[in-house]
Amino acid sequence: MQERVAATVHERERVARALHELAVTQWPSSANFILFRVSPRAGSEVWEGLLDHSVLVRDVSDWPRLEGCLRVTIGTRPENDRFLSALGEVLSA
Repeated sequence: MQERVAATVHERERVARALHELAVTQWPSSANFILFRVSPRAGSEVWEGLLDHSVLVRDVSDWPRLEGCLRVTIGTRPENDRFLSALGEVLSA
């Protein structure tokens, strides 16, 4: 179990660094997910773009005080790479 936790923590930190490079606003996390906002794009628009790339994240943009936010759950390295690649494509479109 400790190996799985360590791998998740490592991946969360790697994804957070990559999101920083994409100029995405994010909040510190000690969990298995990262909450982020892509401004000035609407969270629902980015969510739909990711869905078009077969990448599913949680759209929390209509939750109180989370306007425009999305939440990505940390997965395996290949899953996270796919998310980051798709997000990069959505943001550049």
